[in-house]
Amino acid sequence: MAITDVTVHPKEGSFVVIFTQQSGNSISVTLYAAASPGLTNDNAITRARALLATTLQSSQADGARGKDAALLEEELEEGLEDTFPASDPVSVTGSSISGHDPKAGH
Repeated sequence: MAITDVTVHPKEGSFVVIFTQQSGNSISVTLYAAASPGLTNDNAITRARALLATTLQSSQADGARGKDAALLEEELEEGLEDTFPASDPVSVTGSSISGHDPKAGH
């Protein structure tokens, strides 16, 4: 995403930094003065960029959440092949809690 314009809008107790592409698409970051000591109109852009960078790095670290089902299935198959033969087969299970009420007297 090539940023062509950055604007800072002071709001009551915060600054909104808007990063805009030539196409008109934009992303905004709201920085609250109470959560960012020393926040000023002059350093709002730098802090907004740092927040975006941290967020992007975090989302890339959580890459498994963004993988499609086919890729996850392929990775599961590779994992199964790497563990074969094994004394206990790998299984994918879900846990459930019984709906039985012990106070019901049955």
